[in-house]
Amino acid sequence: MTKEYMESLELLVDKLTLAAVLEMLERISHKKAENLRTHWQDENSAKLWDKAARQIEQINIDV
Repeated sequence: MTKEYMESLELLVDKLTLAAVLEMLERISHKKAENLRTHWQDENSAKLWDKAARQIEQINIDV
């Protein structure tokens, strides 16, 4: 991870809140899973992205 990416992500968290960024990551993960199933017929990778989305969804943010 480069310093530039870390700074960019920190700016997003500062602007949107950590909860909002995590919600977007969850949605992106579900969309990636759907895309892998629909366009690549890659069920194994899709399951991993769905699992990541569920794990992100379980994170409870109080910040």
